[in-house]
Amino acid sequence: MKKRLLDNEHLKRASLYITAAALCLLIVCVFFKIWHADLRVPFYYSGDAAFFATSTKGVMENGWYWQNPSLGAPDGQQMYDFPGFDNAVVLVMLLLSVFTHNPFLVTNIYYLLTFPLITLTSLYVLRQFNLSYVPALFCSLLYAFLPYHFMRNESSLNVAAYYVVPLATMVVLWVMRNEVVPRTRKFIIGVLVCLLLGSSGVYFPFFFCFLLLLAGITGSLRIRNRRPLLMAVMFTGITVITVGINLSPSIVYKYKHHDVGVMKRGPGEAEKYGLKISQLLLPINGHRIELFDRLKQEHNRNAIVNEDDTSALGLIASIGFLGLLAQLLYRKDAVNGAAGLLNDLNVLNIFSVLLAIMGGFGLLFALYISSAIRSYNRISVWIAFFSFTAVAVGLESIYRRPANARIVFCILLAVVFVGAFLDQTTSGYVPSYAATKAEFLSDDQFVKSIEASVPTGAMIFQLPYIPFPEFPKVNRMDAYDHFRSYLHSRNLRWSYGAIKNRDGDRAQQRVAELPAEEFVKTLVMGGFSGIYLDRYGYEDGGAAREAELSNLLQTAPLISSNNRLVFFNLADYGRRLRANYSDDEWKARQQTSFYPVLVDWKGGFSGLESRPGKTWRWCSSEGELVLRNTSQRPRTVKLEMSFATGYEQLDDFVITGLISEHLKLNSSPAFYSKTVTLPPGVSVIHFHSAAKRVDAPGDDRVLVFRVEDFKMTELQ
Repeated sequence: MKKRLLDNEHLKRASLYITAAALCLLIVCVFFKIWHADLRVPFYYSGDAAFFATSTKGVMENGWYWQNPSLGAPDGQQMYDFPGFDNAVVLVMLLLSVFTHNPFLVTNIYYLLTFPLITLTSLYVLRQFNLSYVPALFCSLLYAFLPYHFMRNESSLNVAAYYVVPLATMVVLWVMRNEVVPRTRKFIIGVLVCLLLGSSGVYFPFFFCFLLLLAGITGSLRIRNRRPLLMAVMFTGITVITVGINLSPSIVYKYKHHDVGVMKRGPGEAEKYGLKISQLLLPINGHRIELFDRLKQEHNRNAIVNEDDTSALGLIASIGFLGLLAQLLYRKDAVNGAAGLLNDLNVLNIFSVLLAIMGGFGLLFALYISSAIRSYNRISVWIAFFSFTAVAVGLESIYRRPANARIVFCILLAVVFVGAFLDQTTSGYVPSYAATKAEFLSDDQFVKSIEASVPTGAMIFQLPYIPFPEFPKVNRMDAYDHFRSYLHSRNLRWSYGAIKNRDGDRAQQRVAELPAEEFVKTLVMGGFSGIYLDRYGYEDGGAAREAELSNLLQTAPLISSNNRLVFFNLADYGRRLRANYSDDEWKARQQTSFYPVLVDWKGGFSGLESRPGKTWRWCSSEGELVLRNTSQRPRTVKLEMSFATGYEQLDDFVITGLISEHLKLNSSPAFYSKTVTLPPGVSVIHFHSAAKRVDAPGDDRVLVFRVEDFKMTELQ
């Protein structure tokens, strides 16, 4: 009998969770008007959404996202410098790809599933703290429908899937309340949550560890026992180690190949992307009530607005947030029960604000420890959960009143939910299905036409040249729009996606800057079969570049049906060019054309300075000119430059390494020219000057000598 009752209880509990998930999914489908959508077409198709769709396709084709031979041609894309896809998301994508090979369908399904998934984790956690099903469901649904979720959408799948936040909060509260004992159920759940958080990027683990340590300190001070702090340190260690394991391929790669500054973060960015209380409490942009919309517009006209615009809590969560702040003025000395839970939430809430707010602890962390974390406004989803939990506690006190009033309460709560949902959403959150599909199908048809005109595996060079990743909008081109070609391609290789500052990216930049004839020659000799041009990337719509290429290639380009994209086939030009070279000459050109000699100024050298007709860079007493021959053949180059110090007195100037020279220099530039042969790999030229440091008030650099008008010419 006891077993039967237990089974019935489990069945009832499971049915309640299934009902919650189904209700959430129903609301999502109705709100998104899913009957108008083609799930094989992405909901969002520009900017970061194109990057995440590309990552999904890359995972499905290559097993993971670290390498993609179809991007960054000719060398392929290696994402070790930019681990922008969370492993927890990758695993879900791989699981969904078992049922379909369409990356857009996988992405859309995953995004839709994040809503019921967040509802379920929130509901589970609230029930763990003895909150009744109805208040817990009310708050869990609203938490899943935060403006943050809709505004992040498929453009930020890693942070839009914040289902880990309730679970992490549960573990933090357990630690604070000294409820975690080794080898118990809660300890095992805590370890599993740490492993999940550690596989969810860097932002959620960072906030989790901060709150864990806060909870450990608070709990230990409260009971005068070290166990909460020890548990917090242990869970923090597990999380940090898990993050390290997930990022280990990136860490090892950067150690072997050096960090080239792909993800440079300055301390000031922690201030720029910090949390604003005003953004938490004010209505969303485009609010359904015109007065509220005007209030938000007035705020945005007088504030710096960036991604923190996604942090609005909505009316209900704002009440919970303000209620937690008000509790600072009237704080009950309680540890257990509803009052104790509110006290704990109050601590987490206020310290989350202090960490993330502009000028807060986050800025200090960025200044003196690490600036890798910059978007502190993303803690808003944690603050939202604390706030909704506080609301659930308040509703619980009403719900537990006489049973005959519960039906009325539930009806009123359903009405409030509708109003709160409308407050947190706007029709602008519904994807533009028709417009997106028209653009999507135009691109699909265009890329298929390219594939039909070139050999399988052909390489296509994309214009304009745009560094990857994290590069701003170029004219009318959104970030990552060049990835659209790959999204529709089955067997072509595309130039875009080479990691910036690495050799492949620098080679592309050098080639793109060549005069038209030399540019096309280099592409053909480098094995490229075509040129793909996005007119939106040019101020003149690409007219000048198109005319230049049309005249040179003597062929009409292929143009997409929406007149945005242009493709030039290089086959005919390549045949004409090939006839001008012997087999040996052609082979030599192929081995070097897309593998340039790269130049780096290191040691004490400063950045390049210029004025019309002249360039120079200053150096301290010692510096290095690093020449990297990226091909597998020796290259002969002619180096030309002038040297000068800051004084009329002649001083010794010594050149060692690849070149050995002893010169006398003063403030009058001395021209220097040298022809050298560079073997494959790295060659270094060292400079040493005995001159005095230049007195330059206001300039904190060490200025001793300068190199003027550097020029390198490759000799055939």
